[in-house]
Parts: sequence; structure tokens; C-alpha cells
Amino acid sequence: MRFVRWAAAAVTILMSLMNLPFAVDDGGSNFPQALNWSITLLGVLGIVTAIGLLRRAAWARPAVLAIGAVNLAGAIAGLIFGLEGAIIGLVVSSLIVVLGLLTPASDRPQAVAMPPSVS
Repeated sequence: MRFVRWAAAAVTILMSLMNLPFAVDDGGSNFPQALNWSITLLGVLGIVTAIGLLRRAAWARPAVLAIGAVNLAGAIAGLIFGLEGAIIGLVVSSLIVVLGLLTPASDRPQAVAMPPSVS
């Protein structure tokens, strides 16, 4: 399942890198500036989440699913409004959600409790 974790992190980082420049250049979409900055912030959060997933943080899998779901909603809205790049966003966001669901919730070795010593 290590491959699935790395693949989920890779597509999350890919989508996040596509989101980062929105605050500076929205590609002619003429979105409100607050929305552009929110998309850029989503990109930053996606990168942090992908790193957390690679480090096997307990919060990372639900965060990857949330990042994927928000990006998926944005891609669907982009399809409805006919925005350029919406299909790419739809594919990558779908991969984030699917691979996030396939990633094990936690595969960290659990600490083994030692039995009390008898003296």
C-alpha cells in the first residue's frame, strides 16, 4: 500500500501546484480576488497535507480527502461554467479522492505495551 500513499501524495501535490498561482494569475477567469487567494491557500494546504500523508500523520488521510473533495467541487463548477482546465482538474481531483480512499488509515507500527515485570 506504500505505492498508493505515494501516488495520492503525488496527485495532491500536482493539483496544489496548479492552484498556487491563482492569486497572481487566474487565467482570465475574472474571479473575485478573495476567491483567487482562497484557491492559492488551498494549494498551500494541499502541499502540507501531501507531506503529512508521506510522513504518515494521523490527520493526513482525512485532510487529503477534504482537499480532493474541494478541488473536485471546483472542477465540477468549472465544467458547468466552461472554464479552461476544468477537465484536467476533474481528472486529477478524482484521482486524489480515489487514491485517498485507497490509502490505509494508519499503517504506523503501534507501540507494544510491555507486561509488568515480576520481581
